[in-house]
Amino acid sequence: MRTLAGMTAVVLCLAVSACAGTGGTKNVAQDSAMDSNLDVGKVVTVNQWAVHRHATVMWVNYPVTPRRNNSEG
Repeated sequence: MRTLAGMTAVVLCLAVSACAGTGGTKNVAQDSAMDSNLDVGKVVTVNQWAVHRHATVMWVNYPVTPRRNNSEG
């Protein structure tokens, strides 16, 4: 009886962790929207600077390009 309960708990944990690890289509849509505003030049420059100085960069919030106001044009 004890082994059956243990096996059930293991299977249940694996099933829950598998569901939590899968990304849905919602995440893909959010990532593609972010890519249009991402300041790629700054990310590359900062990462290269860190590599040359043996540092580590962990981006919490990626830099975005400033929006241009069309009325100033």
